Amino acid sequence: MFAIMQVETDERRAEFRRKMRTKCEFVCKYCQRRFTKPYNLMIHERSHKDDVTFTCEACGKTFKRQDNLKQHRYVRRASPFR
Repeated sequence: MFAIMQVETDERRAEFRRKMRTKCEFVCKYCQRRFTKPYNLMIHERSHKDDVTFTCEACGKTFKRQDNLKQHRYVRRASPFR
């Protein structure tokens, strides 16, 4: 019984991987990581570049991604140790 379940699980996993390989059309030119959406690829490729585009006005810390700056601001506001 358990062997049958394992085979089904393995088959499902293999099918999922096959589907993901065909769905991932956008490939990073730096590391070949694959993405299903061009926006996600664009955000990822920024991580390979050295330019920093987002700066915290309060402390001067810099970030490559705007969402990381937003998280930083939230934590900084909530922290009693500013």
